[in-house]
Amino acid sequence: MNAFGKWRLLSLIAIALLLAGCSKEAKQTEPVTSTSQSGTSTAPPAKEAETRNNTMVRVINTAPTNQAFDIFADDQKIFEKVGFKAVTPYQELPDTRHVFRVRPVGQNNAPALAENSEGLSSGKHYTILVMPDTNDKLKLRIVSDNLTPPPAEKAQLRIINASPEAGDLDVLAKQNNKVLFSDVNAGTDTSYINVDPMASSLEIRPGGKDNTLLTVPNAKFDKGKIYTLVVAGRAKGEPKLQALMIEDKLGTNATASETQKEKDKAAMQKVRY
Repeated sequence: MNAFGKWRLLSLIAIALLLAGCSKEAKQTEPVTSTSQSGTSTAPPAKEAETRNNTMVRVINTAPTNQAFDIFADDQKIFEKVGFKAVTPYQELPDTRHVFRVRPVGQNNAPALAENSEGLSSGKHYTILVMPDTNDKLKLRIVSDNLTPPPAEKAQLRIINASPEAGDLDVLAKQNNKVLFSDVNAGTDTSYINVDPMASSLEIRPGGKDNTLLTVPNAKFDKGKIYTLVVAGRAKGEPKLQALMIEDKLGTNATASETQKEKDKAAMQKVRY
């Protein structure tokens, strides 16, 4: 096979893998339970959203200001009063292209502080990031959340570097001094990686350097769960550099059949007494 043939074959394989990954998430039949410092919320199964021709979006505000924002999809306000480090629940939207806009709270007709147009696929999850840009302005970044089960006995983790002042970042697990991520560019997100279940402090360092910018104490990664670590804030000034951990899990603490069994048991007890 010549060089062109090999390149074409590799391109076809890459496209097939991408399409397979896109379709896999939409086939999930379990709800997604998300936990962060903002609380716990549950989104419907991806398959249900797909049958309604809907996608699911949430918002994380990483703009290092004391200002909260309202978030719009086209002309519809979908989230309001989203403060710094807040993580909203997922909300369903039609699976089409939307123009997302950020506005000051309550100012529905004000010029957008930032906007971005993105085409969304049915049955998929997305995170809209309100991020700092240059010259104290804002920008919107929309990232895909590939919420599919990790391999057996593994957790999954990705990093979002939402602090332009911090520059490129390395992330290390202190438990075994293992580098998990290297040179994560400011304003970008990584792919998910598989990690062994562990409880370990994390160190966030400037790319390629040994000094520590931020420590995340007692980070815990459970098998079967999907984690996003967001680095936000200012390397100099306020609010200081800080970390936000989000845990996504497919399914609930009790399966549907277990829940029904409990209901049946309670009903039988009422009949007896």
